[in-house]
Amino acid sequence: MKRSPFVDDDAPPLRWPWWLSVVACAVGLTLSILLERIHIKIHSDPTFHSFCSVDRKVNCDIVARSSYAVFLGVPIAVWGIFGYVVAGLVAVWGARRREPRLAAGCALYLTSAFTFASVGLGAVSAFLISAVCILCLATYGVNVLLLLCAVVAARNGGLRSSLAEPWRALRTRRGVRWLLTLVACAVLLIVAYPSYWKEAQSAERSMPTELNVPHGIEPGGGHFIGADKPAVTLLEYSDYECPYCRQAHIQLRALVERYPTLLRLVHRHYPLDISCNSSLKAKMHENACFAAMIAECAGEQDRFWQADDYLFSEVRAIGSRSNAEIARDLGLDPKALETCLRSDGPRAVALDVDEGNRLNIQGTPTFFVEGQTYTGTVPSWLPGRLARAAAAADAGVKTDAAR
Repeated sequence: MKRSPFVDDDAPPLRWPWWLSVVACAVGLTLSILLERIHIKIHSDPTFHSFCSVDRKVNCDIVARSSYAVFLGVPIAVWGIFGYVVAGLVAVWGARRREPRLAAGCALYLTSAFTFASVGLGAVSAFLISAVCILCLATYGVNVLLLLCAVVAARNGGLRSSLAEPWRALRTRRGVRWLLTLVACAVLLIVAYPSYWKEAQSAERSMPTELNVPHGIEPGGGHFIGADKPAVTLLEYSDYECPYCRQAHIQLRALVERYPTLLRLVHRHYPLDISCNSSLKAKMHENACFAAMIAECAGEQDRFWQADDYLFSEVRAIGSRSNAEIARDLGLDPKALETCLRSDGPRAVALDVDEGNRLNIQGTPTFFVEGQTYTGTVPSWLPGRLARAAAAADAGVKTDAAR
């Protein structure tokens, strides 16, 4: 029987790092599957809230919605699934002790890449997304554990020789076949994995053609949409140029459409724009005040909620569009829009900002519901509360019909 050129009979048997690696890979694989499920749900169901959506800073949903959750056209979570499967196979191979130095070297390079990726993703999460994902942090811990196990296995067989062994293997046909197989699998993922998040984004409405639910202006100020006799009333202070406000907007509009007799949404403006918000000390969202004024002027023509949808989608572009183009997009009378913008029509924006400052709003979006304040994300309990209220109402109707 021909012996493998990579068999290392001198290395003493040491299995526990490999079996610990197998367990760690199983944990990492489970976490990655959960993360991919969240990524799918967050882009297919606007009302979805994951169990790890705690607050604005600790929120898997915000991270999943971010553009950084996809790399080379494939979700990061799917890359995690792929990586942990490969690492698990390497760990099983090492546990069999047939080629311990080669297995240790491959594991060391692979888990080092995992750890560097964890550092990079952690930095993106902290500094660019400004939110952390608990499940992601758990995978970073798994990656560090895998690296430590690989180091122990490599030192057991000689660290230098273990690091050199994979390069030696690449000079053989078998080593090249392994590498090409991995590359082919990665390319197949890039080419064939469905871009469901793009389909979801393109399906989002920029502007509804009509409203099929009650809407108007609250006696105390603020535009409302939804139930005449609501089970839950949610007051939001929002900024059209705030990406988290846009995410909340999509979710809340979906909830209003799903529960039009149970939920009332009241919108008030809090643009993070120094041109109309004196509480700010520096420029932030330079189109936010103008967008809020457009919304209020659209409200004078009974098109507030159409403008609300439009502005959340197009706010970054309105700075380069003329008022006539915006009026055309929103189906507004252009002369009436010009008159409103030059008059006291948008005074409601200033009143909302003053009220927001009185309430000591610290960021957008901020929600007030049932005596509680929530900043950053829609209250996680809201979809469940509405679903239970709908079920109770349906049960009541059936009981009345039975009588």
